[in-house]
Amino acid sequence: STIRFTISMIHISMIHILYIYNYYMNIPFLVLNGTIAFFSDIFLNILSHYNTGNIKTLLPYFKDKSVFKAALYATITVIIIVIIIMNLFKIVYGKTLPENNIETIKYLILTFIIGYIADVLIYKLDIFPKLDLYYKTFGSGLWGGLAICFSVIISLYIIYLYNEYYRKSKYIY
Repeated sequence: STIRFTISMIHISMIHILYIYNYYMNIPFLVLNGTIAFFSDIFLNILSHYNTGNIKTLLPYFKDKSVFKAALYATITVIIIVIIIMNLFKIVYGKTLPENNIETIKYLILTFIIGYIADVLIYKLDIFPKLDLYYKTFGSGLWGGLAICFSVIISLYIIYLYNEYYRKSKYIY
């Protein structure tokens, strides 16, 4: 069941990445979000093994899988959610990433909403078994929405810094 879910997630991700995202900043944006998800999951995995309050509720989930496997699941999940966000933003604005402050605020609101919905669906559909204690303690939605926002904010900022550096550096030479 988990293997089938993972394979279908990878398949859906690859189709979307190859078919839709041939624009300049979309692949780096997805890679950044995936990398942030990967390392954030490792960080949560480590914290769950210590007396860190309610974070211990994640331990049953992490206990039966390798650190890499759990982080890979988080990466795939975040990339799929970010692809959905990018597509919805494209429907309204004709582009997959925001280009000004107002669009960025709207993008982050959309990100939170989609992250919230995705977290509720992950819980209701029991996509990641052994997270019951976590969801009973924290509930579903809020932390999923905040986690996606965290990843997207950092990724947008890194893309912004890159664009600013590139824009300035091309006039130096």
